[in-house]
Amino acid sequence: MNKIAGLLSLALLISCTHQPKTLKSGSNSQFKTSHTEQQAVKDTVVQLEEFLDSIGHLPQQVLEKKADFEADSAFRSQKQLDTSLSEKDFGTIKQAALRGVMPVKVARRIFHNNDISYSCNMENVFKTYKVGLITVNYYPFGLNKHDFNEFALSIGDGGHCQNAYLYFFSGNRIIARHDGYNHDGLDLGFYKDADGKTVVYYDRNFCTGSGNWWDNFNFYKYDNNKLIPILDELENGNIQPPYFRARWLESTVESTHPLTIKMVYYQSFNQTVSLPDTNIYESSTNFVDDSTVVRYAWDEKSKTLKGNYEQSKLSKAQIMSYYLGDNEYLFINSYYKQLKHMLKDDKQRKWVLSYLEQMKTKG
Repeated sequence: MNKIAGLLSLALLISCTHQPKTLKSGSNSQFKTSHTEQQAVKDTVVQLEEFLDSIGHLPQQVLEKKADFEADSAFRSQKQLDTSLSEKDFGTIKQAALRGVMPVKVARRIFHNNDISYSCNMENVFKTYKVGLITVNYYPFGLNKHDFNEFALSIGDGGHCQNAYLYFFSGNRIIARHDGYNHDGLDLGFYKDADGKTVVYYDRNFCTGSGNWWDNFNFYKYDNNKLIPILDELENGNIQPPYFRARWLESTVESTHPLTIKMVYYQSFNQTVSLPDTNIYESSTNFVDDSTVVRYAWDEKSKTLKGNYEQSKLSKAQIMSYYLGDNEYLFINSYYKQLKHMLKDDKQRKWVLSYLEQMKTKG
């Protein structure tokens, strides 16, 4: 067991008994804890608990903004447009939507975007168009695909073209341009809100790797020839050992009237144990392991969907603690009461102290 783990195991022993202990290893060897060592351990534990209290009492909103910076910036930075197409160009768009392909030169001219790439001619692993053509994916927001009232076009396949562009239309008017690429392919959903306006949503990927990934649901709403951002919520956050706080949360849209999202999640602590020729990882039991639902309602004043987190098992800050960004202080702050309670449990205490030691050292 490494130095920190050993120190905290000793801290647990002392905090439980408050008396010097003799630890036996084998039948003849004994190790007696000195008074100086006991005091050093007690001082360390006090410092860690003070560290916990200091983070637990920080203003939560400040920590939320820091943790949410990357996701919120991407969510709100998608480009608003207001381009009306001629009857001829709109006819070209309709044909491309139904055929699934169009010339790159034509796409560049209609969308005023010279970054549309000649290399984005792959539709899937079995079909590639000749050079000069680009894949077009059509997303009608209604039952009639020939209506062309509200719809989106992905210029370049969202699962194969890293600089694919997703254009939103209201009739012959292009109203928005979003990043169209997703590592797992673009899955664009929609529904009609209670006011009859169209809401569209998809998941935005921030991280994909071995044992770690992060995607958020992004919701936007058609509103007076604009596509406005209305909700950014975690879709899937996951990171596993050797990271010191393993966590996973996965969301699914259960209903749209009202919008209801189900979340399944867990968290555990980990620590590295150094052996002579290798390292191994020890994990605590899951100190969080549950599911919940969050229901959302339209708020006209802010023109956003507001989550009723008070009626769910997770606060907004706790959900954001499953992000893969710089959010450890937000985790400590939003789970402060639970961490304090875990310190009273002999089995969980050493894991909390070990985690706090790593966070305090990290700074």
